[in-house]
Amino acid sequence: MSLDELYTSPQIAKRLGVSRQRVDQLVESGQLPNPVGRSGRNRLWRASDIELALAGSDPATGRPPTPAWGTIPAPEGPLRLDVDEVLDVPGIWSIDETPRVHVRIWRGPAGGTQRTVVLYGALAESHGIIVNFAESIVRAIAARHLSVGEARGAWYFGFWPRGFPRPELGLHYVSFAFPRVSGTGGLLDSLLRRGSRDAWNGEFEEPVWQNITPEQLTRVLGAAPDLDFPPGTYTASVVTALAAGRRPAVVDFDPKGLASQLRQVMRLHTYRSALQAGDYTRDGLPALGLLTGSGHDEAARTAEALGIAVRVLVPSALVAVEDYRAQSAADDPGAALVERRFHQPGQAETDLLLRYANMSDRDLTTGAVHRALTTVRSLTAALADQAETGGPQADTELSEALAAAEPELVSTRHLLDPSLIDDPGPSLKAITEPGDAEHAYLATVSWWGPAAGDAHRAAALRGHLWEKDLDGLRTGYDPFGRLVLHNPTTGSLAVERPRALPPTPYPDGAEVVATYGSLTAFVRLPDGRCDILPTDPRDIYDDITWGYEGSGPETLARALSFAALSHPDPEHPLRLEDRTASLASYLLELTASLPQYEPLTISLQALRRRQ
Repeated sequence: MSLDELYTSPQIAKRLGVSRQRVDQLVESGQLPNPVGRSGRNRLWRASDIELALAGSDPATGRPPTPAWGTIPAPEGPLRLDVDEVLDVPGIWSIDETPRVHVRIWRGPAGGTQRTVVLYGALAESHGIIVNFAESIVRAIAARHLSVGEARGAWYFGFWPRGFPRPELGLHYVSFAFPRVSGTGGLLDSLLRRGSRDAWNGEFEEPVWQNITPEQLTRVLGAAPDLDFPPGTYTASVVTALAAGRRPAVVDFDPKGLASQLRQVMRLHTYRSALQAGDYTRDGLPALGLLTGSGHDEAARTAEALGIAVRVLVPSALVAVEDYRAQSAADDPGAALVERRFHQPGQAETDLLLRYANMSDRDLTTGAVHRALTTVRSLTAALADQAETGGPQADTELSEALAAAEPELVSTRHLLDPSLIDDPGPSLKAITEPGDAEHAYLATVSWWGPAAGDAHRAAALRGHLWEKDLDGLRTGYDPFGRLVLHNPTTGSLAVERPRALPPTPYPDGAEVVATYGSLTAFVRLPDGRCDILPTDPRDIYDDITWGYEGSGPETLARALSFAALSHPDPEHPLRLEDRTASLASYLLELTASLPQYEPLTISLQALRRRQ
């Protein structure tokens, strides 16, 4: 029976075991759809529309019945695979790029009617959307491939490959609720009556998932579908290759980014070797400012730092190498579907990894790692300025390698001394409606610049402003060397909020001041200068509010504990939890009780008396 088979009134009567007059009554009552046309004196109905009406749905929920998977009629033969493609899913506003799913649709006769089965899969590029946006996905599938009756009568299944979110593959039958319509049974959607060729433009609501096994899906389809993709290979390119008949699909496999890690290690090592050879002024090697002043001694210290940077990158690369070797040696049931070509290092890369891995750990001290981290950040800033200004010594590969090494250096430093905290650099913030606190801060800024080497900092700050704020923007520095951008016409400003202790403790006569809504607090000093209140870098949040119980006031309480109160050992500042219970409670209650919509003023002297 084809999808376009049509029923006549006598055929419907025979299908139901009722008279033709009863068929007419069911049509008039809305329990059966209206005919889609005529052939002579005979009225015609689309077969799938009639079968859909007979299947019905739960009158209480509008949800189609859940099949009994062990007893459903098997198809007369394997259902025909009509659709096998990667589909864009538009209209998901919370995702920047249009997500994609793998869509397969099978059709064919089963149990005396037409069966349509839709399987949509979670591609590696857009894994999460098949849970959070099931309605949007199925609506997009139906609009492209299904008629009205078919959209209501199809069986929908969601698929997760092995490795996401669990090691084993996942299959779900997805049942949607459909809006009820008038009629004694409330079983038919009004869109059904618009004709068999209408595209679906209805709604899928409140999906419910039921776990099923691959064997149950095989019974539904009459044949086993391709499901056993090796972990990490269920991608749009693989799906497209398989749909085109290329089996197995061959992929270059590097989910851990080993090629990138090897490139970073080699670039840092090459740069280090040139410095050790005194060759740091040759063409193609960045002639950075920190090397030109002190010559060979500074180059040697920089080479030492880069050696440590390479060492902290090597363990991750070695783990990836061993993982790939183990996977390539193991039998994978999905190998007939996808052949993975694992990335492996060359001999020179292998030798270099082992050389650094076998170095003694004696020189890997907290101080050495800290010096390496400082050097990496200095090099990164200098290269960023070269790139921003189009300088001749810009080096994209070296910048990438340094950026990869920095977080590994931070982690290594914390492993060597967990009590140390690290300055992650400023938190950039735009303030669109300055108040008294912001104007007090602006009054202390010197308007010039940006200084040589700060082009990248200025560019980063500009990125936090609206386009309307860029015309007439002025650049300056506050008394503590922080870059400030301000538009006197629109009032907007962008600042570098610190995430480290002030160089010297604030005096008792200082005050913390803030404007409601700016999410930034300032420290007004007795000598007229104005600083930005640092927030604790060990905390996730750095937006400050007050006047209620929540993360904003807690952030302010933590900032006061961190920057306004004294620490027995400034090298190891206390967290809020390390304070006495009474002091911690006082700070939390203070920030929660201050008037929320009024300007904030807190005396440091009063806080310290409480301490």
